[in-house]
Amino acid sequence: MTNTHVKTRNPEPLVTTAGVVAAAAAVIALLVAFGVELTDAQTEAILGVVAVVAPLVVIVARRWTTPRSRVVEQRDGHEVIAGDGHDSIPPGEKIREIND
Repeated sequence: MTNTHVKTRNPEPLVTTAGVVAAAAAVIALLVAFGVELTDAQTEAILGVVAVVAPLVVIVARRWTTPRSRVVEQRDGHEVIAGDGHDSIPPGEKIREIND
């Protein structure tokens, strides 16, 4: 079996604070484009709240994630493959079949 595992710079697949703020700015721009009237003060207030709430969302979400470097095994379809945290098998290599 070939190793299809690709290492990424960000080891955890979480949304970043900057990503949440950028998404909020895009939604505001979309609303304005469709005729929703927002003053500059309203736009700044919305983005200010998002800038405060976004880091809290990221902090809470991190409680339910495991860094890839600590994953020993992971399921891939009907197989269990080695994760980055496995000390003797290369990441992505098949460990066993799952019959369910």
